[in-house]
Formats: sequence, structure tokens, C-alpha cells
Amino acid sequence: MKITPLDIRKQEFKAVFKGFDKNEVNVFLEMIAKEMEDLIKENTIYMEQLRDLDSKIEDYRRMEKTLQNTLTSAQKTTDELRRNAEKESELILRNARIQSDHVLEEARSQANKYKTQIVSLKSQRDNFIAQFKGLVEAQLQVLNRGWEELEIEEVEHEGKSKKSIDSQDKELGSKSRGTLKGIGDLFLDKP
Repeated sequence: MKITPLDIRKQEFKAVFKGFDKNEVNVFLEMIAKEMEDLIKENTIYMEQLRDLDSKIEDYRRMEKTLQNTLTSAQKTTDELRRNAEKESELILRNARIQSDHVLEEARSQANKYKTQIVSLKSQRDNFIAQFKGLVEAQLQVLNRGWEELEIEEVEHEGKSKKSIDSQDKELGSKSRGTLKGIGDLFLDKP
């Protein structure tokens, strides 16, 4: 089954969890389809050139039949031209294959490079989240310790008994002296 650029453009893939980015796949397929179109156009041009050369060879053969005795040297020239044309066409086709292989390898290399970059960015994101989480937790611990020290200082400076502090706590509620449980405690007023 021959694959055409249109087949590549219309190819649909099933969506799966953690699959490839659909846009990247479409861009890649479009790039391959374009390259394939270019190669088909080049191949068509080369085939026309080859037909032209074959046509010339046939012309030489006809002339050889009519002028066989007088054109022996033309026969040698014709054979040589045919061999050169075949070598040239083989060389052109080989170069076209090498170029298409090179383009495909470059595209694979780019795809692998993008995959590596994605993995690296995900790792950086995870590291940042872990560091930020650690920072927030450390700050909550510092704030909790600060509240406890503030309560101790109030007791020492005011010289009040535990009973009077307890009665103040009941009056004020746990709004100002409660231990922070999360970062939201800093911003939310509790009744």
C-alpha cells in the first residue's frame, strides 16, 4: 500500500491518557507530508528526465538501424550516453534517498530533543513545588513558635497569674492566640 501526503494529513490517532500532544503530532505529520510532496515532485521530474533520456536512446537506436554501416561510432556514443544517463539517474535517486533519510533522522532527533525538554521541565516544576511547599511549612512553624513566644512574654511582662491570662483568653477567644494550622489561618478572620 502506497502512502500519499494526503493519507499522512488525514491520519487520525486514538487519544490515550498521557499521549502525545495532538498539535505536535499534527505539525509533525504536516511536515512529513510536505517533505513527501517535495520528494514526489522531485521524483516526477527525475522520471521525466529519465523518460527523455530513454527517448533519446530510442532515437539513437532507430538511427543505428538506418545508418548501421556508416554510424558505428554513433552506436558507441549512444551506449555510452545510456550508461551515463543510468548512472546519473541512479545517482540522483540515491541522493534523493539520502536526503529523505537525513530529513527523517533530523525530525526524529528534534522529537527526541522535545521529549527530553518536556521531561526536564516537569522535573523542574516538581522541584519548585517541593521547595515552595517546604518554605511554606517552615514559615508556618516559625509563625507558630512566634505565637507561643509572644504568649510567654506577655505572661512574664504583665506578671499576671495563670488565672488572669485564662480569663483574658476566654474574653478574647482563640482568635489572636490560636496555633496556625495552615497558611489560610494568616488571612482568614476567625470569630
